Amino acid sequence: MSAIRGRTLVDAIRDLVVAGELAPGSRVTEPALAERFGVSRVPVREALRVLAAEGFIDLRPYGSPTVQLLTENVVREVSDARNLLEPNVAREAALHRGDADLATIRSILTEGDEAIAERELHRLNRLNSRFHNAVASACGNSVLGAFVHVLSNRSEWINVAMIAPNSELLWGDHREIYSAITRGDAPLAEALMAAHVRRATSVDLRTEPAVLAGSAEESTQT
Repeated sequence: MSAIRGRTLVDAIRDLVVAGELAPGSRVTEPALAERFGVSRVPVREALRVLAAEGFIDLRPYGSPTVQLLTENVVREVSDARNLLEPNVAREAALHRGDADLATIRSILTEGDEAIAERELHRLNRLNSRFHNAVASACGNSVLGAFVHVLSNRSEWINVAMIAPNSELLWGDHREIYSAITRGDAPLAEALMAAHVRRATSVDLRTEPAVLAGSAEESTQT
C-alpha cells in the first residue's frame, strides 16, 4: 500500500529531503523509494526528474541520483531570488486577489497562530511555505506563482537545515502583509514583503557547507 496518503509522490519524496531523511549528497535509489511508497519505479523516476528541475535532486548520466548539496552558494541564490521576486508577487496579489485567496491565507495564518499558542514552532516552517505559496497563487500570474512555489519549498529545506530566524517574530510579518493585500494596498504589500524576506534570509549557516551537505551514505530506508 502506498504511504503517500493523499500527497503526490513528488511531495512525498521532497518531504524526505526537507526533513533531512534524504540527506544532502546521499544517493537516492529508485527501488528503495518504490518499495517505500508502494509504487513502481516508473513514477519514482518521473518524480525525481521533477525534483531535479526544482533543485532538490542531482541526476547524473551514470550512477544513482543524489540529493543536491546544500551549499552556501545555493542558500545565497535562493535568498537573492526571493528578494527579487516575492515583493513583486505581493504587490500583484494586492491588486488581483479574490475572496477565495484571502480565505486561504487567513486559514494559514490561523493555523500558525495556533502553532505558536501551543508552542509547536516546528510547524511554522511548513506553514510559512504555505503562506508564501498562497500569496503567489493570489498574484494573478501563474508563471510567477510557479517560481515562488519552488522557492518556498527550497526555503523550507534551508530553514530546517539551518539556524532559522526567529520564526515566531517573523510570523507576525505575515499578518501585516495579509492586511495590506486585503486592503488592496499594493505599494505597502510590496514594501512589507521586501522587509520580511530580507529578515528571513539574513541568517548564517549553522555549520560549514561541507558539513551541512552531509555524507553520501544511503538515506532511503524506511
